[in-house]
Amino acid sequence: MAGVDTQGRRYVARCSWTLVPDSALPCNGQRWALRGSLSIYKQEQQIDVEHAELLRPSGKNLIAWIAGCPDIPGVGQVKAQKLYDCFGPELVSLIEQKDIDALSAFISPEAAGLLCHALEKYQVAQTLVWLDQVGMPRRIGQRIVDCYAEKARAKIEANPYALISFEARWVTVDAQARQRFSVPEDDPRRLEAAVEETLYRGLKDGHTCLPEKDVKRRLKALLGDADLVEQALAIGGSSQYRKVGDLYQPTGTYLIELEIAQRLSGIAAGELARQSSLFAADEVDHDTVQAAIRRYERTQGFALSNEQRQAVLGSVNTYLSLILGGAGTGKTTVLKALYEALEAVRPGVAIYQLALAGRAAQRMQEATGRDSYTIAAFLARVAEVQLGPDALVVVDEVSMVDVILFYRLLRDIPPGTRLILVGDPSQLPPIGPGLVLHALAGHPAVAQTELKVVKRQSEASGILPVASAVRRHRLPEYAAYQGRGSGVSFIDCPEYGLDEAVEQLYAELGGNGADYCVQILSTTRSNLGGVKHLNQRLHDRYRRDAAPVYCIDSQFGVAPAKTLEYVPLKVGDLVIFTKNDYTLGLRNGSLGRIIDALPVAYAESECCRVDFEGIEYTLKTAQLESLSHAYAITVHKSQGSQFSRVIVPIRRSRLLDQALIYTSITRGVDQVVLIGNREAAGAAILAPASAARRHVSLPGLLGGASHGAKASP
Repeated sequence: MAGVDTQGRRYVARCSWTLVPDSALPCNGQRWALRGSLSIYKQEQQIDVEHAELLRPSGKNLIAWIAGCPDIPGVGQVKAQKLYDCFGPELVSLIEQKDIDALSAFISPEAAGLLCHALEKYQVAQTLVWLDQVGMPRRIGQRIVDCYAEKARAKIEANPYALISFEARWVTVDAQARQRFSVPEDDPRRLEAAVEETLYRGLKDGHTCLPEKDVKRRLKALLGDADLVEQALAIGGSSQYRKVGDLYQPTGTYLIELEIAQRLSGIAAGELARQSSLFAADEVDHDTVQAAIRRYERTQGFALSNEQRQAVLGSVNTYLSLILGGAGTGKTTVLKALYEALEAVRPGVAIYQLALAGRAAQRMQEATGRDSYTIAAFLARVAEVQLGPDALVVVDEVSMVDVILFYRLLRDIPPGTRLILVGDPSQLPPIGPGLVLHALAGHPAVAQTELKVVKRQSEASGILPVASAVRRHRLPEYAAYQGRGSGVSFIDCPEYGLDEAVEQLYAELGGNGADYCVQILSTTRSNLGGVKHLNQRLHDRYRRDAAPVYCIDSQFGVAPAKTLEYVPLKVGDLVIFTKNDYTLGLRNGSLGRIIDALPVAYAESECCRVDFEGIEYTLKTAQLESLSHAYAITVHKSQGSQFSRVIVPIRRSRLLDQALIYTSITRGVDQVVLIGNREAAGAAILAPASAARRHVSLPGLLGGASHGAKASP
């Protein structure tokens, strides 16, 4: 950028992106303080800048800024001078306070509004530059100014550790606070922030509270001194966390879990018990329910098991119930029989089916023949739904729902809504903090039925005994691998050869890169045996010479399309859609195959046709960003799906646990082959599942206690 100093001397300044990360920030009329070495280049004085700071406009510079700002059309030098002559240094305060009446004495109200907006924008830019210079990534800096606006710098200077709330790294924030703001190591702001950071890290690990011994261990890693740890815990009084007994908990998650416990207790007791309700136990016509179950059995051509019948009857007679069971135990059958029973008692009863993931919601809809929504989509339209007091909300795959999303769901469904939670506590736990299904399973305060007889896989497949053993944390007996066949096998393979071995195994089992008869389920996204490596290899093997899909690139125009992993998209590629797109009707987790590339001329051109489970969709450039290759997908993405043959690469990883292995095995119908580190798999199966290691408060709160608890294994 170029400008003049206070004596009118002209300079050209060279600033690297580390000093001014956004080239759009420098504008005409701004004041910058620059420091660096001076040189002569083509008869111009040039500063190679080492420090750059955007300064607040004041005095004559304020006049120049107003007159030259492109965001304030119609206000030139004369009007800007009149404003400053009248208000002097107070002009900045009037603009900050958006005093349109005072400013309108010299310029129009419209121009006054633009002036206020321009200064706000200017100060935001000023703050962003400052945050960049103190080492904050731009994404965090933007969150800070979104929260504090023009007060951001003052807030951070008053307490640099406020940056922790915006997901900034402790190491970065602590270094800046100690060096730039001279915060002593025993400053209460630092010690309190260290406790908060400890609890925030606990949330990222899935905990909603932490025992004192864990807090001390984590604090020692942050503060490096045992005496400082004791000082930090002795401060107390923070509004950001609370201590109950031996447990520390962020205030936010305590209130969330408390609200969940109170609401579930209210639903179980019948929140509108005084109203006449279809679901009051003494009003249900049991003969009608039994007749509906018998009619369902005749229609389906089989009889419900005793436990399935008990699940239907138990859910009819309660306001809140759990239907638990491993994969393939007939949970969907119970729901279909239950719906028929409820509609026999009251035709037209409102039933809403929900699931966390788009693919799970889609499978639920296919299995029951009824509309199903993701929880996010339901929450987006719940105000339009107008749930009545007799409405029924059924949530599937609750094992993956965290407490924050579950709290939002309970907050938005009205009193009188009846709730059925369905899932398998042995499946994967939530990615977010806390536990819902795992915490409620086995809790005496919640009515529940567990289904134990597996219906999906036949006894002959051999998958059932292996899955059952893994579910009980026992080492299974694997079948010897003899090529394409049935059951569950384990092939030992060193980690360095894992990718090549999985590629070869895929072909041996009949995989041809054209369908999902054989599916690779990876426990990790990166590294050997991960989704990225395997998708690259299988794409290269099966689609290297296929016709490319083209899209519009903002820089290069028409260009070959690539995924976010920079792997080309070509005709024939197996792909997964990674967002919920309700305009298209595609869900996160939908699996498909690119069947045709289309000519592309402009941004809104259709780029390709994709077959998603028998339905063709045309996708544009913007929608291609939601495509990833799907020769291999993560185990998380596979929930709610079934595949004839499944390959599971196993390598030693902190992510590997019993729930991942159990979930991946139960996705297979005919054959499952685990390949890799047998010792790592065995250790993961025998160890407690990650859900059992989470510290949560919900079970205790639900039982009326004020202390936290671990979820039951």
